[in-house]
Amino acid sequence: MKAWQADLAIIGAATIWGMSFIFTRWGLEESSPALFLTCRFGLAMIVSIFIFGHKLHGLSQTTAKRGLLLGLLMGGGYLLQNYSVNFTEVPRAAFIASLTLPAIPIVSFILFREKIKKHNLIGVIMALIGVYFLLDPSFEGVNSGDIIALLSVPLWALYLIYMNIFTKDLQGQTCQLLVLQFMGALPLTIIVAVLFETGLWTPLHPDLAKGITFSTHFWMGLLYCSLLASIGIVFIQTACQKYTTPVQAMLCFQFEPVTASAGAWLFLNETVGVIGVVGSIVIIMGVLTSELGGLMSAPDKKSTEL
Repeated sequence: MKAWQADLAIIGAATIWGMSFIFTRWGLEESSPALFLTCRFGLAMIVSIFIFGHKLHGLSQTTAKRGLLLGLLMGGGYLLQNYSVNFTEVPRAAFIASLTLPAIPIVSFILFREKIKKHNLIGVIMALIGVYFLLDPSFEGVNSGDIIALLSVPLWALYLIYMNIFTKDLQGQTCQLLVLQFMGALPLTIIVAVLFETGLWTPLHPDLAKGITFSTHFWMGLLYCSLLASIGIVFIQTACQKYTTPVQAMLCFQFEPVTASAGAWLFLNETVGVIGVVGSIVIIMGVLTSELGGLMSAPDKKSTEL
């Protein structure tokens, strides 16, 4: 696969991911968050095993551990994302989620003591300023969904870090990692659904105890999120990320919050207002500064060769 083909595939994945916020919201109208996610991962696992199950023959212990760890991180990220979408507007949740990329250097410093470059730090500060405007400078409009979306950022950053590490030497294990990630994510969502959404404990919010209503919106949300936004995205990301650079992949993934915001405006009649638009633009500028700043400060190869 050529780099431009991988970039196009990632743009497609980002667009699908952005629209998944809309379908998730429709699904959550008829289901509690963890219960909907359990159905989503359960269907995705069944379909992926049916299609790729024969690829699991000869599964190594290393690949199994990697896939299950990625699945656990993915499951945690999607759990928080589902709860955030349930309690806040889609554009806000999507743009807050885009903080994942500038957060990667921070998480890498905390876990692996990797030095934070100046452009990364500037990008993070800019992105946080953008969030400040997105959430309303008075903070009167901040809700629990916004806070939950912020909590998901380091978890998604950790997922992308390990995805990059685990796929560098990937040789034919794409389908194995795909299936294993759903296997790793599903137990987590089941446990959360049983503990917090089945009446075992008193729910903190009525939306956490509404069960499932098998309506048209539920099936639309489930099928889109299971087949396209789960199997499709995970397969594309696992298979294509190694063929492009992190900077190119980052630029492609900026289609995700933009697509989510456009979809929210068209289908949900949700907008973030003028100040929110300013904040969203500043977030994207912060992401670009964090990821492209290294290119601007890199020495010219030709001059060093001379």
